Amino acid sequence: MQTTESLESGGMTRTYILRKPAGYVGTAPMPLVIDLHPLTVTAELWSVATGWSTLADQEGFILVWPQGYMDSWNAGRCCDPAVGAKIDDVAFVRAVIAQVATLANVDPKRVYATGCSNGGGMTYRLACEAADVIAAVAPVDFDCVTGPTNSPSCADCNPSRPIAECQFRATGDMYVPYDGGPTSVAAGLIFPGAQANFADWAKRNGCTGSAHAETSHPACDTYASCGGGTETTLCTVDGGQHCGNYETFGIPSVAWQMFQTQKLP
Repeated sequence: MQTTESLESGGMTRTYILRKPAGYVGTAPMPLVIDLHPLTVTAELWSVATGWSTLADQEGFILVWPQGYMDSWNAGRCCDPAVGAKIDDVAFVRAVIAQVATLANVDPKRVYATGCSNGGGMTYRLACEAADVIAAVAPVDFDCVTGPTNSPSCADCNPSRPIAECQFRATGDMYVPYDGGPTSVAAGLIFPGAQANFADWAKRNGCTGSAHAETSHPACDTYASCGGGTETTLCTVDGGQHCGNYETFGIPSVAWQMFQTQKLP
C-alpha cells in the first residue's frame, strides 16, 4: 500500500511517499526506514530504484521517501537549491516521522535513515542532529559535509549519543571521489574521502580497537566496539559507480542487517 502524504514544514507544503509492506494490518509496531533521494532525482523515481521495497515486503517494515526542496537536500555545504534557500530539512524529516506515526503502527525505537549522494549527505546530517529519533543510519556515496568549511568536513556534527553508521562508498565514483577531493556536484566542495570519513565517525562514536572485515561481507570493515553498543562500518564497492550499486552489492540487505541490531536507548 503506497500513498503520497503532505504536511506543513518551514512555511511550505512538503510531501513524501509512504509505503506499508505487503500484508500490513497494523496490529504490531514495525520499523520505519527513511530513504532520501539523490540530487535532481524525485522521491517517486527513487522509490523504484533501490530494491528497498522488495526487502520491506520480505522483512516487514514501513518505508518513506521524502521529497526534497526542488529535488535537493540541505545537507550542510551541499546542495543547492536547498542550501541557498536555507531549508530546514532536519525539521522536515522530524515532522515526517511524527506524522507517519499517526498513519501507521511505527516502533519509535526502530526508525532508520539512508540515502544516496545528496541524500546520503542528508542522512549524515540527520545522524548529527536527530539521533534522539533515529536509531541508525546508512549513508551511500557521500561524506559528512555539515561543517562550514571543507576541513574539518563534519565540524558542525554533535550527535546527542553515539549512533550506528554503515557507510557505502564506490571506488569508481566520478562525483564523490573515494579518496577525497573536489567534485563537479558543487563548486568549492571538497570531500574528505571514504577512509577519512570512516575514521572521523569511528572517533565520533567512541570506537575502540581496530576495524575488521566482516565474515559475511568481506568488503565491509567494522569497528564493533563503539559507544552505546553501536558500530561503525565502511563498505567499499570495488569499481562501483555513483548510486549504481544497490542491486549488485545488495546495499539494502547489508544496511538492514545492521539496522536490525540497533534500537534507540
